[in-house]
Amino acid sequence: MIVNYLKAKVLVFGVFFIGITTGVLIANFYTTRVAGAPDIVNPQERAQRAQKDINKFYDYVGLTAEQREEVHKIGEDTRRQLREFREETQPRLQAIQIGGRAKIRMLLNDEQRKKYDEFHRKKDQQIKDRNQNFKNDRGAGSSQ
Repeated sequence: MIVNYLKAKVLVFGVFFIGITTGVLIANFYTTRVAGAPDIVNPQERAQRAQKDINKFYDYVGLTAEQREEVHKIGEDTRRQLREFREETQPRLQAIQIGGRAKIRMLLNDEQRKKYDEFHRKKDQQIKDRNQNFKNDRGAGSSQ
């Protein structure tokens, strides 16, 4: 009976330890790979880093100078098409989002509505800031 009790304790401790370890690893990965990327504030640094990554890709694949030029043109054309697509679809996406928010607001009481509105004001500002930074970075000459 005591042996089973000890086995159960060891098993619980093992699962707990694995959970903590996994959490630490995921947090580390997120901090270094996901959240760490936007730390480069200088648009010129971002452009240089992007160009370095692109060149590594070109070297890895073994592209010739002519192929690099063609891949660059394709990338520019693809970005242009995506930008046009976003410009076309953005108004409809915003209308859907506004409609959904209005429906949710109708379910809330006054206090909840204030918190809901404040939450979305902050989120919308973060998105606006991120988009503005992206536009500024793209204008800073991040080319392939």
